[in-house]
Amino acid sequence: MYLQSLHLRNFRIYTDRHFTFSPRVNVICGPNACGKTSILEAISLLMTGRSFRTSQTKDVIRHGASFFYVEAIFVKHGVEQSLKMSFDGKERKILHNHTLCPSLSGLLGLLQGAVMIPDDVALIKGAPGTRRRFLDQQLAQVDPLYVHHLTRYHRAMRQRNQLLRMKNLSTIETWEHEMAKAAAYIVRQRYRAVENLKTKCQEVQAALSGAREDLSLVYKSNAPAEEQEIYAYYLKQYAKTRPRELQFGSSLVGPHKDDLQIFIGNNEARYFASEGQQRSCVAALRFAEWGHLNQLAEDSPLMLIDDVGVSLDKNRRKQLFSLVGNLQQVYLTTTEELNGEGARGHNFIRI
Repeated sequence: MYLQSLHLRNFRIYTDRHFTFSPRVNVICGPNACGKTSILEAISLLMTGRSFRTSQTKDVIRHGASFFYVEAIFVKHGVEQSLKMSFDGKERKILHNHTLCPSLSGLLGLLQGAVMIPDDVALIKGAPGTRRRFLDQQLAQVDPLYVHHLTRYHRAMRQRNQLLRMKNLSTIETWEHEMAKAAAYIVRQRYRAVENLKTKCQEVQAALSGAREDLSLVYKSNAPAEEQEIYAYYLKQYAKTRPRELQFGSSLVGPHKDDLQIFIGNNEARYFASEGQQRSCVAALRFAEWGHLNQLAEDSPLMLIDDVGVSLDKNRRKQLFSLVGNLQQVYLTTTEELNGEGARGHNFIRI
């Protein structure tokens, strides 16, 4: 996949700006607060439908404007395609090759890629929900059925929680069966994804640390790994925990409670890793995500890295740039010129 160009109108600080890109490494450089990250944000918005900087889409509309418009021209499977998104503060419109996408789910998988930002340190030391979203977002890009089951699960759980709060158990088993069916697929796919990520993470962490650190991943769930066993397990757990859940008015077991544990050696990174090690773990996770997408997707995904090399020591930073050179189309933002770090042949976009 090759993202050829990006057109921004009323997006963050940009009134009307057009960018063209190289099929390899694109380095977006300039001082702080000049709009570098906004370029990555716009690309990411077209990949996932959501901004990595805000939960409110209206926040990306330029101050004083009433709408934003983003358009990407890209080549996939050898065919030039267009993807457009506009938002007027109330209604979002997405067009793929001039055809309206009725929902955000229709956007997923069109532009595929991994995004690494400084706030990703939350993947290591943040709440479990952050790590679940990490798994969900990459699976959503390559598996439409995963999106279906994730939506199905949360819809059924909302209904079950409402019944628990009302102390009304008349139809609760119906929703428990619905949750268990969806949970079986979700958990099985997460187990598989983590197994796939493990090897790739170990390779990246070994490269960044000079083979001094061993990184491992564990999907933390009480459920078994086989889909049919997961279904039976959750049906049993829902019945078992129901009395306690009636007190809380919410579902206490399920994939919405699972976690992804990250270890360096025998120590869990969220508790024992230094800042540099945490940043290395983030890089390992994101590069492994790219590798996972590259393996499952029909075309090579994009790699977006904001504030490249932040908080990494000289050696880890050097290794990071070496890894970047092994990818396909990459977007980096930096406040510095990359003179001595394999910058030859890169496309520089100076803001």
